[in-house]
Amino acid sequence: MEAKGSAPSNDSDVRRLAVINALELDEPEALALILESFGDEEAVVRAEAARAIAEIPGPHMLVPLLGLLEDPDEAVRRAAADTLAECNQEYLRDIYETWIVSDKPFTRAAVLRAVRPLKIEGAARYALLGLKDASIPVRIESVGVLGYLQDPSYLKDLAQMALQDKSPDVRRIAMGAISYRLTPETAAAAIAGLKDAAWQVREEAAASIAKLKATDAGAALVQGLGKETYWQVIAKILVALGRIRYANAVQAVAEMLSYSVSNVRKEAAICLGEIGDARALPWLKEALLDRDPDVKKLAAWAITKIELG
Repeated sequence: MEAKGSAPSNDSDVRRLAVINALELDEPEALALILESFGDEEAVVRAEAARAIAEIPGPHMLVPLLGLLEDPDEAVRRAAADTLAECNQEYLRDIYETWIVSDKPFTRAAVLRAVRPLKIEGAARYALLGLKDASIPVRIESVGVLGYLQDPSYLKDLAQMALQDKSPDVRRIAMGAISYRLTPETAAAAIAGLKDAAWQVREEAAASIAKLKATDAGAALVQGLGKETYWQVIAKILVALGRIRYANAVQAVAEMLSYSVSNVRKEAAICLGEIGDARALPWLKEALLDRDPDVKKLAAWAITKIELG
């Protein structure tokens, strides 16, 4: 007969259920069962234990969880990484350096992800090295660490990643990471990003221009509007044009009021209202007949906004 709080050893499904139900026990018993299950022979049990221990946060969980980052099973590694990141463990400050230099790319990426919300200044040194890592996930998480710190001294590095990294995922995330402060480097990177080969990067570039309020980007945004084939990017360009109130974009934006995707038409109406140029009124009045009620409402709002000045 099994002792209270221990997991049966002859059936992985039963052992997994024991881990799930462990949190109904007293905390010391639950913790003992979960930690014991970290060494279970079945990956499904180890993964469940990695998820369950998130409910008993504290320094006791860190070293066992960090060990599971190098588990032979991918599902276990991912469960451990998710728990480590979601628990936002301040205790990680004291031991992260031992693991952030692991020879396993997954571990390096997971530790970078976990320390990111802690905004540890010392982690920047490892993140800067991580920008050159062969592993795409490590480069992504390195960008995240530097972006969270919001230290202007790292903006040039992030802007360079946004333009030059071989991975579109890294470029996209770096493009978003530069959007917290307008500098010549971040504005230039965002404008250049409008011509990126990957539409997701172009979309993020337009979003960054809007956040930065990069007024020098007006001409590039209009040029992008005329060439863009992805409606998602067009919508973000319209947001950016409205945010910087680029008056020379009125005709190009007004033409988007007849675009096939209603989300684009909505953003075009908003954009024209934010620009506030009376030249847009004829197009906006036509948009009052749009088949989408939201487009009509936004066109009416834009007309009122322009007329009231």
